[in-house]
Amino acid sequence: MEVFLKSSKIPIKFKIKRMPRLLVMLYLCKKHSMGKPVFLIGYMGSGKSTNGRKLARIIGYFHFDLDEEIEKLVGKNINQIFSEEGEDAFRLLEHSVLVSLTNRKNIVVSTGGGTPCYYNNLQLMKDVGVIVYIKMKPESLAKRLQSSKVKRPILVRAQAGDLSAFIAKHLAQREDFYKQAHLTIKGENLDFDILLNSVKEYL
Repeated sequence: MEVFLKSSKIPIKFKIKRMPRLLVMLYLCKKHSMGKPVFLIGYMGSGKSTNGRKLARIIGYFHFDLDEEIEKLVGKNINQIFSEEGEDAFRLLEHSVLVSLTNRKNIVVSTGGGTPCYYNNLQLMKDVGVIVYIKMKPESLAKRLQSSKVKRPILVRAQAGDLSAFIAKHLAQREDFYKQAHLTIKGENLDFDILLNSVKEYL
């Protein structure tokens, strides 16, 4: 199956490899909707996916990892999309998948590091749900990312020895978006009880 994504600048065609899980989960979320959706934002490597899955399990929500859903949708990993289609195409696809999630309830969405910084993604999330920023220092993020088995497309720009400096500069560019979250949680040695109780106050 093929879908076409259009913007004022670029029409992009993607072949859809797998759709059932996303459609089924969205149907169930709509059918059993109760509470506001929760969106976890923050720099790559801050623990959005790990904590998102745990949070969803404890509060009885469904969990969606935005990058994983994109990969399943087009049958390519994030690195392939960046290298073959370009970042503009990825951001448009990311926006489209996010839009499909923002009108659903009882879900936790672990977003990509750049998700809040493009299109009107941040406002979409703010309008319908609770946004949690998992905040970490550049040196802490660099340490995590250096030991990660996942290759991040944007980090290809950074030299190995300058990773911490690259992250500090990149993080500064995104911080104005991140700090608009409803809640900010320290990512180093994250206290999950604080995250859980803080989110519950908003639901």
